[in-house]
Amino acid sequence: FLDQRENRQLVRRFSAGRRVLNLFAYNGGFSVYALAGGAKAVVSVDIAKPALEAAERNVTLNPSDGEHSVLAADIFDALPRWAQQEQRYDMVVLDPPSLANSSAQRRRAQRAYMRLNRDAMHLVERGGLLVTSSCTAQVAPEQFREVVAEAARAAGVRVQVLAEQGHALDHPVPLAFPEGRYLKFMLLRVL
Repeated sequence: FLDQRENRQLVRRFSAGRRVLNLFAYNGGFSVYALAGGAKAVVSVDIAKPALEAAERNVTLNPSDGEHSVLAADIFDALPRWAQQEQRYDMVVLDPPSLANSSAQRRRAQRAYMRLNRDAMHLVERGGLLVTSSCTAQVAPEQFREVVAEAARAAGVRVQVLAEQGHALDHPVPLAFPEGRYLKFMLLRVL
């Protein structure tokens, strides 16, 4: 997806020497950029095995010195279990698909974003980075920011916002159509 192009560049800038977990990896876009930025190792996780096969092909087409592995898992089920384990990462990328197709599903989506971000924060080494994103048009940028703040409180951590962005300039948003600003992206330091 081209709308994350500049956000992937930001991940690349912050990846050097890091162990990265890419959740909802799809075809590995964030994984490729993290490896290009010098990540030591990247684990790409997605429920769709064909997507993970595409991620492996994309990593192969973009050689790097870092290690890459894939894991097929239902992140909604696995993430709460993983949050209870000892494994931690220097950077976690959380880029789920849209979680609401209508305004009636907004609250459900916000609750899901809160749980996903809370559990992802548990997987980040203290001082490490969480990259979190929402492409749900039904959740406004300020609502997403509030959900991420609630997730930090629930996780018992403090976070610093290092960057907050949306989609690239070639995705303009008409003022009369605020839902057009569907993409929310935050780079956070977890303390």
